[in-house]
Amino acid sequence: MPLFDRRKVFAFAPLVAVSTAIAASTTSSRAMTANTNGFSTRNSLIMLVDHQTGTVNWVKSIPKETVVTSCRVLAKMALAYDMPLILTTTVEQQVGPTIPDLQQIAPEAYAHRYARGGQLDCWDDARLQQGVAALGRKKIILAGLTTDICMYWAATSALKLGYEVLVVADACGTTSTQGDEMTYARLRKAGAEVSVVNQVVTELANDFSTAEGQKAQKIMADEIISKL
Repeated sequence: MPLFDRRKVFAFAPLVAVSTAIAASTTSSRAMTANTNGFSTRNSLIMLVDHQTGTVNWVKSIPKETVVTSCRVLAKMALAYDMPLILTTTVEQQVGPTIPDLQQIAPEAYAHRYARGGQLDCWDDARLQQGVAALGRKKIILAGLTTDICMYWAATSALKLGYEVLVVADACGTTSTQGDEMTYARLRKAGAEVSVVNQVVTELANDFSTAEGQKAQKIMADEIISKL
């Protein structure tokens, strides 16, 4: 007796082909949905809150060099992909200006930064609320100093205003690891996503074989890989 019936195999083959096609179509549809609903260069903006010469020196929870590098990557991504880049500062007279790295990489964003007084929440600045709303993008890739003060209030207020928020943890920091941990726990509970810069970059540009993807690859190579 033959080990298999050729007629059954040939009869079954079209069903396999159809099932495979359906599965591929479903996978493709899911991927497209994920890309549509996720953070992309077309639907997101990048906001860097209060990365100033004074605040960066308060960072003890992670190396401040990591914070600066991550901010450089985010700023370069914004410029490379024509994403809106929002910079804010608070009480510059006491805390200092935006860190030199961001001034040099994004001079236009620095010139148009939202410099405010003593409000801890940058969204208390009506100019910022109106300026961000005018951009028409509802997804914010956010980082700030310090994690547990200005970044926390920026994230929670953005959520209340109807934005989706993705916090880049290695572009943030504060005086203690506990401060970071407690803040991220509260933000997740409030509805924010928390990630790191490498993952954010590869969500924004996840195909390095294309000309567009190679721009992100070069940024990562220059700012991260070359320093390992």
